[in-house]
Amino acid sequence: MSSSSSPQGNGTNITKLTNCRLVINDSLVSSDLFISSQTGKILEPSSSTLVPDVTIDLQNRILSPGLIDCQVNGAFGFNFSSFTSSAEYKENIHTLNTKLICTGVTSYLPTLTSQTPELYHSVLPHLGPLDPTTISENPYYPRGSSIYEKTERSRNRIRAVIRRPGNGSESLGAHVEGPFLSPSQHGIHDLSVLHTTVSSWQDVEEVYGHANVSSLRRGGKIKMITLAPELSSTVSIIPELVEKGVVVSLGHTEASLSEASAAVRSGAKMITHLFNAMKPLHHRDPGLFGLLGLPEDQKKELFYGVIADGIHVHSTIVSLAYNLHPQGFVLVTDAMHLSGMPDGKYEWVNGGRKEWIEKKGSQLCIAEPPSPSLPPPSHPAPSRRSSTSSTSSTDSSHLAYLDRETRAEVEAERAAIKEITQMEKKDSILSPGCAAMCKAKAASLKAKYGRREKEMMGEPKKKGRQEEKETKEKKWGGIAGSSATLLECVNNLLLWTGMSIPKALASVTSTPAEMLGLESVKGSLQPGADADLVVFGEVDVEVEDLLGGSGREWGWDCCRGCERMMGGSWNLVDEVLVTCSLVSLERG
Repeated sequence: MSSSSSPQGNGTNITKLTNCRLVINDSLVSSDLFISSQTGKILEPSSSTLVPDVTIDLQNRILSPGLIDCQVNGAFGFNFSSFTSSAEYKENIHTLNTKLICTGVTSYLPTLTSQTPELYHSVLPHLGPLDPTTISENPYYPRGSSIYEKTERSRNRIRAVIRRPGNGSESLGAHVEGPFLSPSQHGIHDLSVLHTTVSSWQDVEEVYGHANVSSLRRGGKIKMITLAPELSSTVSIIPELVEKGVVVSLGHTEASLSEASAAVRSGAKMITHLFNAMKPLHHRDPGLFGLLGLPEDQKKELFYGVIADGIHVHSTIVSLAYNLHPQGFVLVTDAMHLSGMPDGKYEWVNGGRKEWIEKKGSQLCIAEPPSPSLPPPSHPAPSRRSSTSSTSSTDSSHLAYLDRETRAEVEAERAAIKEITQMEKKDSILSPGCAAMCKAKAASLKAKYGRREKEMMGEPKKKGRQEEKETKEKKWGGIAGSSATLLECVNNLLLWTGMSIPKALASVTSTPAEMLGLESVKGSLQPGADADLVVFGEVDVEVEDLLGGSGREWGWDCCRGCERMMGGSWNLVDEVLVTCSLVSLERG
């Protein structure tokens, strides 16, 4: 890729992208693209009569609108549902944005799982879309700074300053996934924070906060809400949410087709991760999936998200859903904070409680908490009475910290239990009476040892009724979100369906933009749209070639080693070149 400047066009504030294939509808069109480096917008074709300040040769690469992910719970170690302080939270968001853009995602919906009202009130003010009228709230350009005073005079210029390439990906508003969800389809959401009824609009405001659920035009922070339509009175609040510009999505639900259809008639237009955490398809009542089989005039404004990571949904089912309603197909990642992290067990704040998720390659699973670390050998051995270790392990390594008398008793009891257990297994050679005595003795010793263990190792805290219920329902190893990138999902879609590149990219650009009501500014290369751009290279292109010329000077950023980060192969692209509007803004 090469870049050049022309003195004839000095002062036009126009950047020309040439020798590229534009993603226009379902086709790749060889054409040039002109961008205003003053407003960060794509210009009318008539701008070709002007001489640009900068011309960038893309060497026949594919130029696409930036990718949009409508369900990102976190990434790179940061969880949107984890809050400590405002300053730290803002910094973590900025760090995530600068990393997320390197995966091709230029805008997204930061997603919150079901939480307490207190947490919603704390984090939602930080997750709203960028608004030029509230630049004073931007931590990087505070009121009173020279940049603020300069940009206050022009709304377009304000937006240009906020959306610098260096700020990375852009939030389009929060996606609150819950807490109005079905308890029987809660997935990994904490049962204790779910709300199963909505008596009035006041309930919604109390949960999320009045200001947060206001119209986005008036400073609201929520762009999408996932709810279960079969819950009491939830359908009644849908029209007011829609009036405020909030997209209502159906998910984590036991809804029948009739209940789902009623919600759609009330204004719901999205389905959250189709097939996951919902009533399964049945030939007598297809549930939410049945919405895709409605007549075209009834589903023309219906959209649905699919996690095409190869784990959540079978490839054949993905193809089936797409073929039923391609116009509403939206790829999402449902990425958790472990996305982009090495394998291992990680802590997760779930509804105010700490739980654990294990990452193995691209798969995330609910995990048992790791065993607490043992005290170092140099610590004094606790007495039998005072030992309060929280572990319930009966591993022999714990015996080293017991006094000699107790250790001898425990070892003797263990030996006896082992011997009698072996005898139990051979009860065919024992008389019925002897076998019964052996079993009784074993039970007695086990009960005695169990009491002794509680004395030595500490009595475990008794679980409450709700926690016991959750433990019974929860299975270690259950799916716990995704660690895939949106590009990996796009490549899976290409592999599974054989569709064209423009059609696959539509599921992460124009279709989600239309679903969000942002088709005039996002997910498009049409004049007037934001110049959120991704350049895709062919599989044999080296990253050094993409960084040729002075591309870095104009705010272009490159994803180094998407393949290394994901640990997989790519079917569409080898490397990604990203610009988040205003490619020449770095000049100041």
